[in-house]
Amino acid sequence: MGFRILIVDDSPVLRVMLTDMLQALGHEVVGEGESVKSGLAAFIATKPDLVTLDVSLPDGNGLDLLQMIRKHDPNARAVMVTGNDQVALEKRALSLKALGVLHKPFDVEELSALIQKAAPFIRPRPAA
Repeated sequence: MGFRILIVDDSPVLRVMLTDMLQALGHEVVGEGESVKSGLAAFIATKPDLVTLDVSLPDGNGLDLLQMIRKHDPNARAVMVTGNDQVALEKRALSLKALGVLHKPFDVEELSALIQKAAPFIRPRPAA
């Protein structure tokens, strides 16, 4: 069974790439955001099973957005996406209970492996 996934990334190219990969893996992309503001609004509107959050966004960062999302849903599930390879960033993401960190550039196999690893922690929600 696929998950309902929200993509938050400021790169239109990466959003298209992630959408294609996720759909190929049998998941449904229920929305997109390109900033903290639009990502939070999309989360509230779509109530996804999982969110992919870019760490670097034009109006803030994905780690702060994850904290905002948790105020709306303490059980929200997220995977961080970053081009930054800092150990401190990964530790902070995991301390905020992100299910994992996907490092750019990545391929469909890496994405699939991270989602499979996270799958036991994701509770699918009924479609809105």
